[in-house]
Amino acid sequence: MKSIRLSIIAAIVCIATNACVQSAQPLPAIVQEHQDKATFTKVNDGTAQLIPLFNGQDLSGWYTYTKTHGKNNDIDNSFAVADGILHFAGENMGYLCTNDSYRNYYLRVVFRWGETKYPPRENDPRDSGILYHFPDTAPDDLWPLSIECQVQENDCGDYYKVGGSTLESPNLSPEGQPSRVVRTANFENPRPEWNTIEIICLDDCSEHYVNGNKVNEAHNLSVTEGKIMLQLEAAEIFYKSVELLPLK
Repeated sequence: MKSIRLSIIAAIVCIATNACVQSAQPLPAIVQEHQDKATFTKVNDGTAQLIPLFNGQDLSGWYTYTKTHGKNNDIDNSFAVADGILHFAGENMGYLCTNDSYRNYYLRVVFRWGETKYPPRENDPRDSGILYHFPDTAPDDLWPLSIECQVQENDCGDYYKVGGSTLESPNLSPEGQPSRVVRTANFENPRPEWNTIEIICLDDCSEHYVNGNKVNEAHNLSVTEGKIMLQLEAAEIFYKSVELLPLK
């Protein structure tokens, strides 16, 4: 009985002090070791906490958009939640987008590929993408103004300058593809293993990491704040978690 009372008291103290949350969500290693950590205001004053943008239950905090049906009209159930996982499937092209905008943050997204590919891309590599800095003032479109961290088989971490956005990078663009900046190496796990994409956005700079490895960076981004999108591009994909840590 005494041990039960002590357990209850410890739980109350843990909840009251928020210690459980802090110990259960340590700062990501990439943030802890980052060369710019001294400028991460919220990290250094102890107020930074990982925010789950996906709650594991439903699409609260997000809206859907498809080229065929527009905004919040997912009549084909292209975006669903099952067993705590986001499941994107079907022939539609579009995205799931946050209602809120963000600036200066660390973003961690965990995904894996499904089996099915759909027309017109049934013979292409499986494709998706994490688009960020989509301004509130910009209209929804299939590829709206934003910066893309490519999520595509064997190309995870590439940049794409979407909707007229611009950036500069020490890494190279392929000949004839000025809107693309190629990652330095391929660290993607083979299907159907899970992969972790991490993005750090700081003022007009950003960095892309794949499974803990830095693969791309850019500066002088023309857009530095906005909503975050997860793409559906005719390939089945599962997203397990989407978490954000404010940095400044």
